[in-house]
Amino acid sequence: MGKTRRHFHTFDALRFFSFLLVFLHHIPVPESHFASFFSKSGGVGVIFFFVLSGFLITYILLQEKSKTGKILLKKFFVRRVLRIWPLFYGMILFAYLTPYILQFLNLSSSNQGYNPNWLMSLFFLENYQMMLTNSFPNVSPLRLMWTLCIEEHFYIFWGIIMYYIPIKKVPHLILGSIITASVFRIVYLYLGLSTLDLLTNLDYFAFGAIPAYLLIEKNEVIHKISTISLPIKYGIATIILALSFMIPNLSYSLLYNIAPVLYGICFTCLILFTLCYRNELKIPDNYWISKLGIYTYGLYLFHIIIINLLLRLGDKLELGIAWYSFSIIALTCTILISMTSYYVFEKPFLRLKKHFY
Repeated sequence: MGKTRRHFHTFDALRFFSFLLVFLHHIPVPESHFASFFSKSGGVGVIFFFVLSGFLITYILLQEKSKTGKILLKKFFVRRVLRIWPLFYGMILFAYLTPYILQFLNLSSSNQGYNPNWLMSLFFLENYQMMLTNSFPNVSPLRLMWTLCIEEHFYIFWGIIMYYIPIKKVPHLILGSIITASVFRIVYLYLGLSTLDLLTNLDYFAFGAIPAYLLIEKNEVIHKISTISLPIKYGIATIILALSFMIPNLSYSLLYNIAPVLYGICFTCLILFTLCYRNELKIPDNYWISKLGIYTYGLYLFHIIIINLLLRLGDKLELGIAWYSFSIIALTCTILISMTSYYVFEKPFLRLKKHFY
C-alpha cells in the first residue's frame, strides 16, 4: 500500500487543458466557423475538473487513513478553506462591486439573468439559486460559482463519509455514488430541474476516486496497467480527446445518461495512465502547459470577467476585433491577472496550509 504522498506529474497540465475547454466555450466563436466545433466542450472541462478533484481528495483522505488509521477532519477542512475561500470571497466582493465599476467606466451592464441573492452566494448556494430560478446571475463571475459550490459540498460530504467508513468499504461508496447520480439525473429530468448540484454530479468525483483507491489499496493493479505499452496508451488518450470534442456536438437527449458514465470511464483511464510506474503518460512539470496549470483556479474565475469586459470595451470603442485576435488578448490578460493573483493574494494563504497537516 502506498504510504508516502506522491507528487502527481501531468495533473497541472490536465487542469490547464480543462480550463482551455471552458475558456473556448465562453469565447464568441462564430457558429459558422469550424472552430465552433471545439467551443462546445466547456461542460467536459468542468467534468474533468470534478474527476481530478475526486481523485486528489480521495487520495489525500485515503493516504492519511491508511497511514495513521484516522483522518484529521478539522485540518482537512481548514486546508480546503485556505485554498478555496480567499479567492472565492474576493470574487464575491468583485461581483458586488461590478455595477459600480461598470458605471464608473461608462459601460453597459448585463440585462440577462437574475439579480444576485448575496446570502445564497456567500454560503456556497449559488447553484441552488440557479436551479430555483432556472437562470443565472447577471454579474461575473457568479455564473461560474455553481461549480465551486458543488466542489465545496463534495469536500464536506466526502470528508465526513471517509472519516467514518472503513477503507474496505470505499468501493461500495464509489459504486453507490455513481448509481445515486445516475438516478437523480433521471429524476431531475422528469422534474425539469437543472443538474447543478452534488447529487447529480457525484459520479464524476466517484470515478476520480477509483484510481485513488487503486493506488493506495490495490497497487498491483497500477503495476499491471504499467505493462500496457505507451503507444496503446497514447492511442486511447487520443480517442478520449476526440470524444471530448465529438460528444458535445451530438444529440444531447440520446446521451443524457450514457455520456456521464462514458466521460467518467475515459477520464479514470487517463488518470490511471499517468500513475503508472513505467510507460506512463507524462507531461513534465517544466513544460509551459504544466506551469500554467498552477494558476488554474484563478484562470477559471478571472477569464469570464476578462471576456465580458473586453466584449463591452470592444462594443463601446467599435474596435471590430476578429474573434481569434480577441481570444489571444483575452487569454493573455487572464493568464497575467491569474499569475498576479496567485503570487500576491492566494499564495500567502496557501503557505498557511503547512500548519494543518
